[in-house]
Amino acid sequence: MQIRAACAAIAIALSFSSVVRAQSQPSELADAGWKALRNQNPDRAAALFAEALRIVPDEPSLLVGAGAAAHAQGRQREAMARLERALQVRPQLTAASILLGQIAFDEGDTDLATRTYEQALKYAPENATLKRQLDLWRREADNHRTFSDRRFERFRVMFEGREEQSLAMQATAVFDSAFFRIGRMLGEFPADTIVAVLYTEQQFHDITRAPAWSGGQYDGRIRIPVAGASQHPELFERVLVHELSHAVVAKIAPRAVPAWLDEGLAQHFEGADIESARRRLKAGGRFIPLPQLERGFGRFGAADARIAYDESLVAVGVLLDHAGFSWIRLLHRLRDGASFGEAIGNSGYTYDDLEAGWRK
Repeated sequence: MQIRAACAAIAIALSFSSVVRAQSQPSELADAGWKALRNQNPDRAAALFAEALRIVPDEPSLLVGAGAAAHAQGRQREAMARLERALQVRPQLTAASILLGQIAFDEGDTDLATRTYEQALKYAPENATLKRQLDLWRREADNHRTFSDRRFERFRVMFEGREEQSLAMQATAVFDSAFFRIGRMLGEFPADTIVAVLYTEQQFHDITRAPAWSGGQYDGRIRIPVAGASQHPELFERVLVHELSHAVVAKIAPRAVPAWLDEGLAQHFEGADIESARRRLKAGGRFIPLPQLERGFGRFGAADARIAYDESLVAVGVLLDHAGFSWIRLLHRLRDGASFGEAIGNSGYTYDDLEAGWRK
């Protein structure tokens, strides 16, 4: 579950306390702060909430606003501190608990995430979002009870046992190198912590319920089965880079990115051979229209999944062939609510253009 600052802002902005409303200046600053968040301007939002807090210190709704702004800026430790303080003052702020719990989980602090939702349920015992997510986190925490972790820069890699320790070291090195390569092309370097979990084959499929053909998954955390990784380090590295690409794209644009675009970029960064993909598509003679690939590929069997992945790589290749194409502009348009058709149309492309790579 991805909970972003703009979503939390809308939920909370409607419930300012009488303390803030009684003073026009803090109220006006707060209103402007929420508006800045909705307009994707977290720096301005942070400044506005900070100014309001200087006038009314420790006002919970302002602390939540400051926390949401810090979250949108990628300053997660500050965001958590602001939200924790807001809940100390007013523990019944459910929206603040939801945002704090999700940030804590994304940062790898499952204990804080779980405690936050447990406390929130005391004040909102029928909240289905809290109950459903808490159940998932408890089951995951139980599965990870014997795991260790390795932290390096913005990455946290969780693993179980001595045999996986060297793989965790390899993973952090691969992530650190690939992160900057991915960020340079996409035009942004998200500051959020990226958590990866290394599993046995059985653990991976038990936890993710991924199809048998899946070599990894990103659902807010990178999850990778490591069977055979020591014998095939190059394949292991490709899977790591592939899933890291998904993580970076999700941090930049947490919603509305078509699955084919996400998968095409991930394959590009892992080094997949686009010419082989073209040959397979032309030899097979069967295609899936790209608009039907905007949802995830987990619903496909192995044969259809191969077509979907090949089409995704070739379609992304069309955009890669255009020198100077602005990936960050495209991702930001999607993040801000544009459909893919609207977003790509502004760049001068249509779906027909993207499908030309295998329809010729």
